[in-house]
Amino acid sequence: MSVITQRGNLAEIVVARLVERIDSGLYAAGEKIPSSAELCAEFGVSRTVIREALTSLKVAGRVTARQGAGVYVTERDTRALHYDAGRIDDIRSAMEILELRLGVEMQSVALAAQRRTPEALADIARAYDRLESLDGGDAETEALADFDFHLAIARATRNPHFPRFLEAVMGEISLDLVMKHRLSGRAPAAYRKRIGREHAALLAAITQGDAKAARQTLVAHLEESLTRYRHMLEAPAAADGRD
Repeated sequence: MSVITQRGNLAEIVVARLVERIDSGLYAAGEKIPSSAELCAEFGVSRTVIREALTSLKVAGRVTARQGAGVYVTERDTRALHYDAGRIDDIRSAMEILELRLGVEMQSVALAAQRRTPEALADIARAYDRLESLDGGDAETEALADFDFHLAIARATRNPHFPRFLEAVMGEISLDLVMKHRLSGRAPAAYRKRIGREHAALLAAITQGDAKAARQTLVAHLEESLTRYRHMLEAPAAADGRD
């Protein structure tokens, strides 16, 4: 047993314990880690705490979820979040996952607007407040908060397949989100404010039950990133064409 007794954020403590086990080789690369139920029993914490801890590890690229099979330690040669924002392969991968998200999340935000409950709205608002409270100094932390905001919206659909889909492709989504927040951290304050306004508009549309506005806001929000990636992909080609 390894019941947590010290004070502090329980999810962060669980993350630290699990990272120690991964780094030491106790949980080897490619190996399945204990189930959520087993971790709850071992650490003496709730399923919510374990879920938050595993989500943090997924965003950090330390573990990956295999649908129906459990959570596994990431293979050592997996890129995870260790990428160069100028690499063509990474830019293209981020663009491809955005194209997929655009199709899925247009329906997700519309259903969330139609089916939201007071509890679901409170969850979305909490995720929004946490994202807005961050100062841009840590792209990985902001990426996790951004993902949690979209995940809360997916849960508000009351269709479990939407949040399951986002969690299943979380590693790929994280590539885009970390890239976005690293770029925005170096961008003018106006750019960061615009992203914040887009999140606020999405929250407002869902709160008001306006499915059409929710779709339009989501499209504008994701299309901006798609356009940026397209320009980044075109830039090397244009440079190659110069004499």
